[in-house]
Amino acid sequence: MSSENADRFLGEFQELEHGRPDGASLRAAVRERADPNALRLVEYLRSGTTLAATASPVHDILSPGRELIDGLHLLTDGQWLWYSDLAHYVERYHVALDERFVQHAQAQNWTAPPLTHAELSEIEETLFDDDSS
Repeated sequence: MSSENADRFLGEFQELEHGRPDGASLRAAVRERADPNALRLVEYLRSGTTLAATASPVHDILSPGRELIDGLHLLTDGQWLWYSDLAHYVERYHVALDERFVQHAQAQNWTAPPLTHAELSEIEETLFDDDSS
């Protein structure tokens, strides 16, 4: 993935199976209080377009019983990318998000834009283009 896309990924927390070893800590991102726009952020995250879907179950690693959240999907709004479990952590644990993303979502009037098949294909090509030279 190009470095341009790397900073557009949200929720790649080190504690998650689909996270990054050098990612931020999910536990450290937990807040006692929700962001004033938390409900809007959760709706935005849930309304992203699915770029990739898996049958892999994803569990809440912060709950004592590791409850099932859902299947794991990679979502996008055309600018940012995130995994489907992120909305759960924002809603339940008030996980803080990158302020640039919050401002972006607000600028979109809290509604993730629908993406065409062509736009998704372009994102896939860019995302998986190994341009590391």
